[in-house]
Amino acid sequence: MRRFTLVDAIFLFGHDEFTGRAVLSRTSLGIGLAGAALCDLLFAERITVEDRKVRAIAGRPPGIPTADRVFSEIAAEPASYRVRDWVDHLRGELPSRAADDLVALGLVRRVPDRVLLRRKYRYPPADLFVSTAARSKARAAVFDIDRPDPHAACLALLAWTAGVDDLHEPELARADVRAWMAETHEALPRRIADVISGVAEVAAAVVYTGDRR
Repeated sequence: MRRFTLVDAIFLFGHDEFTGRAVLSRTSLGIGLAGAALCDLLFAERITVEDRKVRAIAGRPPGIPTADRVFSEIAAEPASYRVRDWVDHLRGELPSRAADDLVALGLVRRVPDRVLLRRKYRYPPADLFVSTAARSKARAAVFDIDRPDPHAACLALLAWTAGVDDLHEPELARADVRAWMAETHEALPRRIADVISGVAEVAAAVVYTGDRR
């Protein structure tokens, strides 16, 4: 079984763990997935980030469906572009790509769902344990007294930046979680931190322009 990727996790974060209905807007989900794909490629050592610009450093993709397609796009570009440019470029198409890939992998099912006369889809998980594993990992990272490993920290930061706001217990104030996120972001390896910053920049621009579909 392949490793559970950040793209898998963010897609599941974006949908109710029981019904599979979207709980994030398509725009917010796309922003989170774009950051997740870039981080998956960083962890797989297929790309690097220098001066907040993305560059391919390997000749072949890592064998992760959604990230593979992103890698192919990056590798095909003769110039290096900023993280935020890649996030903005990828965010529109990645929700559909990730859905197709997770359905093909058998991690979720695609179920037609009519909402106000429009045909939409739900993506209930094939296994409830799978749908809760990512959330448990992110929540554990926030509550652990030890500093989380970079993968878990990256997951929590991506989810929070994309708009997932239930990563803490009621007794833990949002200000405390926000402080944890800022401290953890600062402690991450610079390349990963730069991706999170790029995701946050696009998310802030979306809020400013009102594009929150």
